Amino acid sequence: MDISWKRIIYLICAIQVGAGITIIGVLSFIPLYLVDLGLTNQGEAAVWAGLVSGVTPCMVALSAPFWSRKANELGPRRVMMFILATLMLAVGAAGFAQTPSQLLVLRTLQGLVGGFVPIGLGIIVLITPEERVPWAMGLYQASMVMGLVFGPLMGGLAADLLGYRAPFFMFSILSGLCLLGVYLLMPNLQHTHKVDSNESQWSLIKSFLAIPRVRLLVIMQFLCNFGITGIGPILPLYIKHYMQVNDDFVATIVGVIIFGAGLFSALASISIGRITKWMSMPNILLTATCGVGGFFILQYLMPNVWSLGIFRTIAGFFMGFITPIANTLISKAVPKERRSIVFGAVSSVAMMGNVLGPMISGVIANWFGYGMVFWSTASIFFIAAIFVWRSLLRESI
Repeated sequence: MDISWKRIIYLICAIQVGAGITIIGVLSFIPLYLVDLGLTNQGEAAVWAGLVSGVTPCMVALSAPFWSRKANELGPRRVMMFILATLMLAVGAAGFAQTPSQLLVLRTLQGLVGGFVPIGLGIIVLITPEERVPWAMGLYQASMVMGLVFGPLMGGLAADLLGYRAPFFMFSILSGLCLLGVYLLMPNLQHTHKVDSNESQWSLIKSFLAIPRVRLLVIMQFLCNFGITGIGPILPLYIKHYMQVNDDFVATIVGVIIFGAGLFSALASISIGRITKWMSMPNILLTATCGVGGFFILQYLMPNVWSLGIFRTIAGFFMGFITPIANTLISKAVPKERRSIVFGAVSSVAMMGNVLGPMISGVIANWFGYGMVFWSTASIFFIAAIFVWRSLLRESI
C-alpha cells in the first residue's frame, strides 16, 4: 500500500490536535476568567459564558464555506497557513483582555478563521482510497476529540497554577508550532474539481441539502452538536456551586472530566473501521445517540463530582461514533468529484448547533437552573435517535 497518503492524514490529524487544543482549551476556565474580568452575578456569568463560548463556533459556521472554497481554489496548504497565523495572534491577544466585551471580540476573530475542520475533511476524501475512508474519518475525528481531551486539561492546569491569562499565551505558541508544521511538511495539494466562481455558496448548500440522506445527517449533526456543546459552558459553574469540591481546583477538575470523556470518545472513533465490519452504520448511530441521551440523565442524578465524571466518560464513548459515521455517509451520498467541497457547504449548517447549544443552555441555566441543561441535552439526543430510526433504519426494514 502506498503510504504517502497516510503520512498526509497523520500530519493533518496532528495539526488538528494542536488547533483543537488552542480553540477548546480555554473552555474549562472561561466562566471563571469572566468572573475575574468583573462579572459577579452567577446568572450573568452563565449567559456571558454561553456567548463567549458560542460566538466562536458561530463564526466558524458562517466562515467555513468561505475557507473551504478558498482551499478549493488556492490549495489547502496556503489557506491553512493563513488560518493558523491569524489564530496564533488572536489567541495571544485574548490573554491581554480587560473586559468581557474584548474577550468576545477576540473569540469572534478566532471563529472567523476557524474553517480548518472542513478543509481537513476535504483533504481526506481527496487523497484516501475509497475503502479506507471510514478509517481516515475515524482517525480525524479522534484527532478532533484529542483537542477536547488535552485542551481543557492543559488549560485548567495552567489556569489554576499560573493564572487565567497564561493559557492564552501557551496556546498561541502551540498554534505557531502548528503553522510551522504546515509550512515545512504539508505538500501543495490541489483539488481536481474546482468550484465554479459563478456558483454561490447558498446554491451549493441547497444542492447538497436537496439530497435526502445528506439533509438527514446534517440535521442530526446539528442536534448532536447542540447537545454536546450546550453543557460545556455551565459545567464549571454547576460543579462549583452544587458539588463539594475545592474552589481552587474547579478548572482542573473540569479538565480531568473532559479528558476522560474525550479519551473514550477518541477510542470509539479509532475503532470505527473494525466495528463497521459487523454492525451497520445506521445501527451504530442509533445506539450511540440513545446511549448519549441516557447517560446525560444519569450524570444529573449523580450525587458527587466523580460519579458524574464516570457517566460523562461513558457518554463520551458513545459520542465518538456519531460524527465520523455521519461524515462517511455524507461523502458516500454525493458525487465523488464534489466530495472535497461538500463539507464546507454543509458543515456551516451542522455547526450552528455548536452556536445555539452554549447560548441557549446559558439562558436555560439562568431561567430554570443548571440541572435543566442535563435534561434538555438528553432530549436533544433522543430526538436525533428518532431521526435515525425513521429515516435510516425503518426504510430498510
